[in-house]
Amino acid sequence: MHLGQRGSIHTIVLILVVIVGFGIALGLPQYKKHQTLRLAEQALNLGKAVAFAEETYRTQHGAYTPDFAKLDFALPCPVERDGNRIEMVCKHYVYRLEENGILRVQHKGLPKWFELNLAEGSVDCSHEDGSIAGSHICSRIELPETLDEEGEN
Repeated sequence: MHLGQRGSIHTIVLILVVIVGFGIALGLPQYKKHQTLRLAEQALNLGKAVAFAEETYRTQHGAYTPDFAKLDFALPCPVERDGNRIEMVCKHYVYRLEENGILRVQHKGLPKWFELNLAEGSVDCSHEDGSIAGSHICSRIELPETLDEEGEN
């Protein structure tokens, strides 16, 4: 009798391990997707804040500055200089001012980025052709029509 109970306990433990394994296998990808979307929204919000600081700088000095450290803005990430290239490098995103007043917010690991046109006040979410992750993020992020919109996501 004691041996029969021992076998059934092992069976129950094995079934519980299989159920937990399936739960993790199904839930982890969804969690990572939501985490990526949350980080993209945070990156877009920081990009909009930098765009407003750039516009203030342009009003005072007559031009945009690629050196984010010169902005009257508390930077959450360090500014790195590599030759002529100046970038604010955060954990998941890199911020760079390109020619023609385009603030580019690029993901470090995914072929996806936001472009904030400072002169026009427009926002664009882009991704490389065929990038499933990039197209998924861009389709799920609520982009404002202009940088002036205060919509909360």
